[in-house]
Amino acid sequence: MDKKIYETTQKRVMDLLLSLSDDLHIAAEGQCSEVARLVGCWILSEHPEYKIQIFKGALSDGMAHDILVVSKDGLLSLVDPTVWQIFPDSKSIFIGTFQNVSGAINLLEKKYSGSWKISESMETCDEGYQQELLEVIKKSGQEK
Repeated sequence: MDKKIYETTQKRVMDLLLSLSDDLHIAAEGQCSEVARLVGCWILSEHPEYKIQIFKGALSDGMAHDILVVSKDGLLSLVDPTVWQIFPDSKSIFIGTFQNVSGAINLLEKKYSGSWKISESMETCDEGYQQELLEVIKKSGQEK
């Protein structure tokens, strides 16, 4: 994944989350599903050459977590738009780039623990779906 794309995406995610709380850890809490999908929509809309999938993790503490897999030219880039939920001091949503799913899963199991699998592929995202995700994110943020 192009560094500029991930930097731009990270800024957008941070702006969104910081509109909910001035603490990224609090803002990201419980938001991984909707935020990952919204970010996937942003990337698909602006860069249709990428393939977007969701990795779902069943973490060892009983939590679940969603991470984006952004693929192009045989490389898989992992992006965690709500990384602060688990790693409050993280500086980046970019986790790494891999040549295969097993390499990506190995890293996720070491870094996040639990078990991971691809749960869905995102093909298209219309404005209505993006608006629904944004509304859920904002409503959840107001409840904190």
